[in-house]
Amino acid sequence: MTVKSLSVFDEYDNDFLYCEAIIKKHSKNFHTAFSQLPKDKARAVYAVYAFCRRADDAVDEKQDPLLIEAMKKRLEKIQELLTGDAIDLPQAIKEEDPDEAIWRALTLSFQQFDLQFQPFFDLLVGQKQDLDFQQPTSEKELSDYSYYVAGSVGLMLLPILSQTAAAIQEPAIKLGEAMQRTNILRDIGEDLRMGRIYLPQTVLAQFNLSREALAAGNQNQQFIEMWEHEAQLAETLYQESFVMMPQIDEDCREALLAAALIYREILTVIRKNNYQVFAEKTAVPKQRKIQLLFTAKKMLRQERWEG
Repeated sequence: MTVKSLSVFDEYDNDFLYCEAIIKKHSKNFHTAFSQLPKDKARAVYAVYAFCRRADDAVDEKQDPLLIEAMKKRLEKIQELLTGDAIDLPQAIKEEDPDEAIWRALTLSFQQFDLQFQPFFDLLVGQKQDLDFQQPTSEKELSDYSYYVAGSVGLMLLPILSQTAAAIQEPAIKLGEAMQRTNILRDIGEDLRMGRIYLPQTVLAQFNLSREALAAGNQNQQFIEMWEHEAQLAETLYQESFVMMPQIDEDCREALLAAALIYREILTVIRKNNYQVFAEKTAVPKQRKIQLLFTAKKMLRQERWEG
């Protein structure tokens, strides 16, 4: 695939800055990593993230299925526009929208990097599942859900990061699932306060844990063993996802590997904090993020995909 000229991005710099402000506010981990990308690739990643963030907000903050449906219709409109004749972007997307900048930036990213629409639609399916939340009964159900809300994001980003995106979809999905499982293990307390338990019923039963036991917020031995069981599944997915690194564009490998290492580090920080996942959200210290950026550089120099 030949990437088209990216000079048009400069004409809409304010739109991409708006998207970057969203990722800076909501995910310092991702911004630390993906800001290492070449400028226009980073801009496209910011646009994708901003779309995902707005979908998440429609569910978690506003709990409004109509907002998800409106995003779906907007995507369909962009898909229709981009399959037709060349469009004059400022005139083509003129509907009133408080986040109009996101849609302009996202449309430009679709044009320049041949992003695929299906993963974006899949993400909206996953967000709608949260509106009618049902606790997963099994690991398979959790994996299926994780695809829709996170594995899909891996597929969204692949055309930005790789010239051979079609060949590495499976490990990209695994990386998304690993990150989602990390989120679940980090946010157990926060999710409980929203009336949600993402840990599978079969896993809680295996470790003799009830909803009431989780709500009590006790980091007893049963809880720790259950948490480690799930954390090891996530860590295996991280490791399996790294096989795609040789097929990631050379100028994107460091950023993607750093993103994975920094996100995986959340699990290590939780362990150091004695498995406290019921109060404040765990954050990777800034200095540690910088160290992991250097770790990613070292791993790439040595062509070593574990660490």
